[in-house]
Amino acid sequence: MTTGSIRPLIGRGEELAAVRRRFAALGDGPALVGIAGDPGLGTTRLLTEIAAWAARAGAHVRTTHPEALPQALSALPAPTTAPVVLIVDDVHRCDEAARKALTGLLETPRDGVLLVLGHRPRQCPPALLAALTATRPGLHAEHLDLAPLDRAGAEEFAGTALCARHRATLHQDSGGNPRLLALLAASCEGPGTCPGDAPGTHPFAARAAAPLLAEVAALGPHARLVAHAAAVLGEPAEPDALAEVAELDRAAVLAAVDELLAADVLRTSAVPGHVEFRHPLLARLVHTAVPGGWRLGAHRRARTHHRAHGRPAVRRARHAEQACRPGDESGATELAAAADEVLASAPATAGAWYTAAARLLPAAPAHRARRRELLAAAAVAAVRSGRCDLARAALADREQLLDVHDRADGAADAAEPRALLAELAGDLPQAREIRRAALAEPAAAPAGAAPHRAAALWTALAATAGQDHPAQAAAWAEEAVRAAAHGCDEAVHAHALAARGTAHLAAGEASAALRDARAAARIADTLTDRALALRLGALDCLARLETELEQYGPAVRHFTRGIDTARSTGQWPAATALAAGLAALLLRQGRFPQAAARAEEAVRCSELAGGQEPRALALCVRAQVALEVHTPETAVAVARAACALAAADGAWWHRSRLVLAAAELAAGDALGSLETLAGAALADPSTAPLPAAERLALAETLCGARLAVGRGDAARTAAGQARELAARTGLAGLRVQALLLAAAVAESPAEALAPAEEALSAAAACGHAADEGWARVALARARTRLGQPEQADRHLTAAAYTATACSAARLGREVAAATAEAAVSAAPAEEAYMLSQREYEISQLVSQGCTNRQIARTLGVSHKTVETHLGRIFAKLEVSSRAEIANMIGRNTVVARPRARAKSLAGAS
Repeated sequence: MTTGSIRPLIGRGEELAAVRRRFAALGDGPALVGIAGDPGLGTTRLLTEIAAWAARAGAHVRTTHPEALPQALSALPAPTTAPVVLIVDDVHRCDEAARKALTGLLETPRDGVLLVLGHRPRQCPPALLAALTATRPGLHAEHLDLAPLDRAGAEEFAGTALCARHRATLHQDSGGNPRLLALLAASCEGPGTCPGDAPGTHPFAARAAAPLLAEVAALGPHARLVAHAAAVLGEPAEPDALAEVAELDRAAVLAAVDELLAADVLRTSAVPGHVEFRHPLLARLVHTAVPGGWRLGAHRRARTHHRAHGRPAVRRARHAEQACRPGDESGATELAAAADEVLASAPATAGAWYTAAARLLPAAPAHRARRRELLAAAAVAAVRSGRCDLARAALADREQLLDVHDRADGAADAAEPRALLAELAGDLPQAREIRRAALAEPAAAPAGAAPHRAAALWTALAATAGQDHPAQAAAWAEEAVRAAAHGCDEAVHAHALAARGTAHLAAGEASAALRDARAAARIADTLTDRALALRLGALDCLARLETELEQYGPAVRHFTRGIDTARSTGQWPAATALAAGLAALLLRQGRFPQAAARAEEAVRCSELAGGQEPRALALCVRAQVALEVHTPETAVAVARAACALAAADGAWWHRSRLVLAAAELAAGDALGSLETLAGAALADPSTAPLPAAERLALAETLCGARLAVGRGDAARTAAGQARELAARTGLAGLRVQALLLAAAVAESPAEALAPAEEALSAAAACGHAADEGWARVALARARTRLGQPEQADRHLTAAAYTATACSAARLGREVAAATAEAAVSAAPAEEAYMLSQREYEISQLVSQGCTNRQIARTLGVSHKTVETHLGRIFAKLEVSSRAEIANMIGRNTVVARPRARAKSLAGAS
């Protein structure tokens, strides 16, 4: 047995603990630890770790394999000076002599000996397995079953040097099996270089594949042939199919199946009378190792068998793709039908089959239109699965099939993939233009598909019009609902209603928006996941509308359903949007740990989405989370990364800059925050091209930044705009935000009390936990300034509890600042000077002897900004030298004024 490993042991802490317990209890009698694990789960690796640990613990360690077990037992040292640990791997391979020796040791165990046995239960003879697991007096036994690694363990095992696609599918493709994890990790070429194709379509690493292929190579010739046939079939197979593909008689196949089952290469399937590989990845690996010429013939034989037995096109498509030659119309028909069937459940597979069908069709002019349709369908499927490169390639091939007449009439079938590619690139004007052009070409639509296609196009237009074109969005949404009402796809109908509801809400018509949201939800909730899988945008649009309407329960349900469907079908752009939307909803509710998890899920999915806009969206939400649960500096860095990705014509250009401005304000750079907003034309919440909740967030940031730079009147203007926006929608959550702003800009503490009290009550009613904490901080400050320390302390205690319960680091910092303010207010006036947060940071750096340029570099601001702040500090502290500032900092006579509240963009989604 090898005594070392380059990989650390991951996820086996419980098993090691069990061995340590039994070792520590050897004084009570001999002990047995049986470790059962399927192939590849790491039994040998665990036994190696146990041997190393036992040696460090001072035991006599003996490791052996079954063939050497009798000799090892005869040479076992007496446990007179130290305990003995005997480790036997692959016990299932014991021959008769080894079995008798082991049974004798189990029946007459030796004092001071810990016996550790590793075996594969499926390959263990029943008599031996019974002997291993029997209860025996005087032997303290513990039996452990190794489980696959969970998702976190799988990611730790594989390391970080994986491409995004392998990292996202790693656990699902491997099932958490360490040997299969090692195979996938070794086969990935790393970020930026790996094509990231599905396992089996990209070569496996030979070294990592060798131990798995050796299991098949060790079989008899007929068993190997049947294993190759099973790999070609690629699904649970019955003996007749295996016999035809392997070109063996049924009796030989049955004998080979028995050998394969005994070796645990194949297992009985849930389908009676069928067998399958123990893991799909092993089947794909064996398929790649089958000799190419034999494999081609085997696929032809498999296709013939399936056609003869009337199998559906989905079962024949795999073989048609591999075996059919160009010009085979029947193969193209099979592939196209199969692609239609799996488009909802596996768009990546559908895209490959559409492409293969187009390749198989004859090159004659009569087939050109059909080939164009197939390539356009392949492009749609590729975009849905995040493979924009494949989509562009399919569209380019389609363009080669167009002549002058076709260019005038044949654009409608390619409108959807072209528009989706434009959206992923952040070019919404181009996406709208493509769809409007397609709507102007009704003759290009296939017969009978015009109403459905028109409804989908109108809906997409309305959904992507955004806040920049509210009137057009409303008109397009009405057209969408009218078109969708004529018996088309119900998922499109739900999407159209949600888009119209969004337009109603943008116009301040919350009741009409709520009616549309409920109507859309009634339709969506009656549809199957398969029906919605082709229109995940419907769930996304509906859940976002419900979030804006503060219908959080239905929104969470629809977001979660959409995420599960998107992930299971590999639709990464949709998964990104849905996960980000759910993260934003959870932020609103103050459920920050859950929001953080969903934000990270959105970031992971965005790496597979194939465009910069999904990435910008995911980073925006990650920045919002960072603002609440991490440090402002982290939020600034992430928000800047989002700004760098967000396209000027995309949905996230304004929103990314709003998030950045909020982060800059939280970091103490109020001037930078105002500059960011001004540069993005976000100086007026009433006209900003943002949804209602984000306009409130804009008002908050403007209000906080203006207060921080001493522009109280302008801050009150922003608070007034927030109040008008909240009143216009009538939504409770927006009203809470407006009330908190009113308390923040109040010119006296008495004036702040009423809105703060009202905000506290409203936040509790609508389930915004973090807002309750912010309202209590506002109340505490007002009570402090009114000379009511007991009431202030009560609110601060409750706010601190909320901050801890929500993991709200930013709220916690604000509670600490308010507590410090309360302490300062109790001190004599001449003993304390109050500076802004940024001024206090600069004063501290001055006291440490930093120059202006060093301060500027440390805080990430300009040299001129530092000079401006220093001038204010000299004036406020009534000093004339940097030494005096350092002296006052050292005597703790300077404190920082609490930051003005500026929540993150809680409505972004």
